Amino acid sequence: MAVLPSCANCGTALNGPYCSNCGQKSSDLNRPIWWILGEFLDAVFSYDSRTFRTIWLLVSEPGAFTRRYIAGQRASLLPPFRLFVIATVVFFLTLQLTDLALVAFKVRNATAADVPVAVTTTVAPDGLVVPPKVRSGTIVEMELFVPASSLKHVKLTEQQKQDLNAGPVQVETDGASAEDADTLKMMVESLSKVTEGYQKALEDPMKLNGPLNVWLPRLMLVLVPVFALLLGVMHWWPRVYLMEHLIFSLHLHTVVFFAMAVSALVASILGGGGFLWAVWLILLVYVWMAMHLVYGRSWWLTSVKFVAALSVYSVVLMGGLATIFALALAEL
Repeated sequence: MAVLPSCANCGTALNGPYCSNCGQKSSDLNRPIWWILGEFLDAVFSYDSRTFRTIWLLVSEPGAFTRRYIAGQRASLLPPFRLFVIATVVFFLTLQLTDLALVAFKVRNATAADVPVAVTTTVAPDGLVVPPKVRSGTIVEMELFVPASSLKHVKLTEQQKQDLNAGPVQVETDGASAEDADTLKMMVESLSKVTEGYQKALEDPMKLNGPLNVWLPRLMLVLVPVFALLLGVMHWWPRVYLMEHLIFSLHLHTVVFFAMAVSALVASILGGGGFLWAVWLILLVYVWMAMHLVYGRSWWLTSVKFVAALSVYSVVLMGGLATIFALALAEL
């Protein structure tokens, strides 16, 4: 690397690698390809030696990253929001590289195995077991992290559409006022878009993932401050500033995205996401341990606050997921 005698930007004499007048780094551009790649990563993600150090600290010691950052030990750590963005990009890039569908609907016809035992084991007056009569029907199963190669296009029959309530929605507006009729019409149009999108998602399982991959990061951005407020309510004394709750919430949601990225990678190797229950269990233990370290409460009190915060957050999360699913279906 050649060190220039004066700043190429403002002409000020240099006493080090940076100009004391304008702050520009005094180096030329005659560099190898690896240096160019490093500069690109640094420009996009501010990639440097802190990246892996920060990620390792975040996942290996629950809550330690947050404690250090709040305490002011930030020079060796990436900023929370930048790390959150990196985790989001890594997750969706992993989905693209592994060719996985984040969510996929699979349609199948009902069988005798789907009928409860109490219904199928009918005993006749003479003591003989009556064979079960399985009512025709259609079952939809939703799976996560499904290899795109295993998904097939299907064509729903009219009976399946009727069973699943998929298709246009019709509501009678006779007798309603003009204002109520307009409101009902708007509601019917919106609901029809959702149901028609649901039919398209059933027939083409990959179609839903496009808009869903757009809405999911937006939902997470909303959930970060929501969870921070929940933490503030649960830890109102001793006083903790809202910004500290927000930093902790960012770190937790960052871990979730990294965990989902690893899960997607493993699912692509194993051919499915049947192990995801274990991932969610590990994440719950991680959050519980992180809350204990960050807020310094006893294990018993931490457990009470953890269960309370998780219960409320789960309701908000389910509502948010239902909303983005409806928005994604309406866009199909």
